[in-house]
Amino acid sequence: MSNAKHKLCFSVAAFVAVLAFGQTMDPGTVADIAERTAPFGKLCLEGQDCAGDPSAEAATPVAALSGSDVYGTFCRTCHDAGLNDAPKVGDAEAWAPRLAKGNEVLLQNTKDGFADGLMPAMGLCMACSDAELQAAIDFMTGDADAG
Repeated sequence: MSNAKHKLCFSVAAFVAVLAFGQTMDPGTVADIAERTAPFGKLCLEGQDCAGDPSAEAATPVAALSGSDVYGTFCRTCHDAGLNDAPKVGDAEAWAPRLAKGNEVLLQNTKDGFADGLMPAMGLCMACSDAELQAAIDFMTGDADAG
């Protein structure tokens, strides 16, 4: 077959493919795809006015985590093993210099983490409230009222 015939066959085949594949989409498919990929909600941060956002009205409050829950989910890996000098649960001697700085400083250090990377900010519990972080601190320091 000559080169010209190859080009003609290829051109005809390409034209037929365009006609065949270009016509197979149902008329409502584009609308269906747009509906399936449309945003389903709106990000509304605490303190922002979310008036008119039905998802904000339907949101149910999440129960606060206990100190042992926060510890077991986020803190245990380092504090169980004492990684990077992390004080272990109930180790009064290891916690004493930290507690001597006061609860406010201890909570702030927990929230900020340490620049040397040994303690990540929020202990990796980015959704934890101050009360949940404090409950975890109380749990680890052996506070009798820790939850």
